[in-house]
Amino acid sequence: MKIALLGGTGNLGKGLAVRLSMLGYDVIVGSRSEEKALRLAEEYSEVAKTEVRGAVNSEAAKLCDVAFFTIPWEHAFTTAESLREELRNKVVVSPLVPMKKENGVFTYVRLPEGSAAEKLAKILDSKVVAAFHSVPAARFADLNEKIDWDLPLCGDDDEAKATVTEIAEKLGFRVLDAGPLRNSSLLESVTPLIINIMVRSKTGELTIKFI
Repeated sequence: MKIALLGGTGNLGKGLAVRLSMLGYDVIVGSRSEEKALRLAEEYSEVAKTEVRGAVNSEAAKLCDVAFFTIPWEHAFTTAESLREELRNKVVVSPLVPMKKENGVFTYVRLPEGSAAEKLAKILDSKVVAAFHSVPAARFADLNEKIDWDLPLCGDDDEAKATVTEIAEKLGFRVLDAGPLRNSSLLESVTPLIINIMVRSKTGELTIKFI
């Protein structure tokens, strides 16, 4: 399976690239800059001890079976507009979280479409699955960190949800089905809550686990 990490240059992208390539997936790191994508792919390959490819976002989207939008939410929708054809009928994973910081407090930004994932679904003719919002990116990028966290997801296409579930379970997550895509704002809004707790309680990176 070919997996594209669109804008996969941050800690979440790094963690996904390294861990997925180590599991045998064909990983393509996408970026607006081909030079940056190739440089990071080489860096991730050295960590993973296996090949990670790099390409501009359009080429990564064209080659993949599954695409992760590991892009800051403010830039994700213009990127999606430019990749409509390349991502048609493909599985698209949205870990996007619209949020803002005001007076030291992070708050969720509710979009007119309902959520970032629902806005992506309106732009793309793709099978959008909302997931990976609450993954602590720096810990995830640390290969010494054992992944035994919970990962709720939302989506309207059962086959797409099954595909993302398989990927996530291989990474070590316990996947929990949180319903249709219209519930995705519930998942997205957990992230600013977690960040506020981290900042105010000085806990370090947190994630969620249902017990």
